[in-house]
Amino acid sequence: MSFQIVYKPLIDIKIHHDYFLDDGVDKFVDLSDEQKKTQLEGYQFSDNISVVPTLKTQINLRNHKIVFRQSDEGLHLFVNVEEYTKVADGEKVYCPKIQMEDDLMLTFELRFSDPFFNNYTNDKNNSENRYYYFSNTKPDNEPNSFPNFLSENDVHTKFLLKAKTSRELLYDIITKEIAPINDLGLDRITAIKEADIESPENVEALNNYIETEKRNGLLGYIRCTIKGDNNNDLLEDNLVEISGDPDQVLGCLPDSTPNPTVRFENRKTFWRYIQLTTDDVFETKRKQPLTQKGFIDLRPNDLQPRLRNVFLLNPGKSGVRIEDDKIYSEIFI
Repeated sequence: MSFQIVYKPLIDIKIHHDYFLDDGVDKFVDLSDEQKKTQLEGYQFSDNISVVPTLKTQINLRNHKIVFRQSDEGLHLFVNVEEYTKVADGEKVYCPKIQMEDDLMLTFELRFSDPFFNNYTNDKNNSENRYYYFSNTKPDNEPNSFPNFLSENDVHTKFLLKAKTSRELLYDIITKEIAPINDLGLDRITAIKEADIESPENVEALNNYIETEKRNGLLGYIRCTIKGDNNNDLLEDNLVEISGDPDQVLGCLPDSTPNPTVRFENRKTFWRYIQLTTDDVFETKRKQPLTQKGFIDLRPNDLQPRLRNVFLLNPGKSGVRIEDDKIYSEIFI
């Protein structure tokens, strides 16, 4: 008698960053498949961003026989499955060997590890006590326009939570997914009663915690529920044949694996060229995108004052300076 353990993908999540993947002013998302392949050569998201499942999610992964893996482009969840036959059409379908509850949530923390990450990443409208939330369910206090991670391929700034929602979700994650397993250093948060989250002292405590975590690299969370909003589900219900028993409705893998993308948008800055010999300063009239690959050619008229007969390098990810609410990339020539 043969025995085979089969794993199939539950979800594939790409984590892209425009700074590393754009080709100059040409956006990665607009490139041809062949051009994208070239831009992806040598790309490893884990060089700059870490993805870690919460403590409760780590337990849920083990209990449901889900394997968490990372690749150059993103993260993958594989689930132990069994093959069944659908009653409706006789087609084969794969269902998790350990069935998952509709409200099962899998939460992953996103942090940046590159000290220059904020230099080349757009942080439009971001403030210290807000973070990004990529999910297939809309948080209660967010507007209906808040994008669904599984169906809308949008830039990361669109997934920025309100400050109130940030506090509520952080409280939920800490008290339900982290502290029950390891509450070290979380006593101030766990002492808060859910009904009192918005009291002034608790707002201050939660905001301070978020600000501290963001200074330590916190970007936000990826959180997927088995049953999402607007049919953005990880599993679909199917009536399947059960050998020797009545037919049964099981949560099964869909024909196509959900494959959303977390897309971090690169920052645009004014480029400031400083002549070492004279200390003369030349600035671009318009903001230009920061990219690792591709060359953005500037003309004399693009700078103020005009600058001729000089080869103008593109700036790297260091040398970013904020002055008078304007963001500059400085290049010495």
